[in-house]
Amino acid sequence: IEGVTVTLSGMTSLEQVKENIATYETMQPLSEEDLAALRAIAAEMTSRGTVPCTACRYCTTHCPRGLNIPWLLELYNEHSYSGGGFLAPMALSALPKEKQPSACLGCRSCEKVCPQKIKISEALKAFTEMLK
Repeated sequence: IEGVTVTLSGMTSLEQVKENIATYETMQPLSEEDLAALRAIAAEMTSRGTVPCTACRYCTTHCPRGLNIPWLLELYNEHSYSGGGFLAPMALSALPKEKQPSACLGCRSCEKVCPQKIKISEALKAFTEMLK
C-alpha cells in the first residue's frame, strides 16, 4: 500500500511469527483488484458499528476488573456485524457476571493505552444494552 513503510502485527505465537515472515518474504504489492476488495470489506465491516480492536491486549493489564476486553470486543463485533443472534449471548452465558461487559466500571483506564483509540467503555456499555 503506497505510503505504508511499516506493518505492525500483533503476534501471540511462534506460528504467527512464521506466517508473517512468509507473508513478507517477497515484496509483492497488492493488485488494484485485491486492494479494492479489501477496502470494500473494511468499509462494510466498519459501517455496521464494529470496533477496530487488534487484540494487542494492552488494555487488559489496565482493567481493574480483569476483563478480557479483546474477547469481549470480538463478541461485540460479531454481534454488531451479524445483527444479533445467539453466538455472543451463548458465549457470555458461560462467564461469571463479574467478567461480562456489564462489569465494566467505565473508568477508561484501558482506553488510555489503546493504540487504536477505541472508546472501550462506550462499546462495552452499548454491548450490554444490545444484549438486554
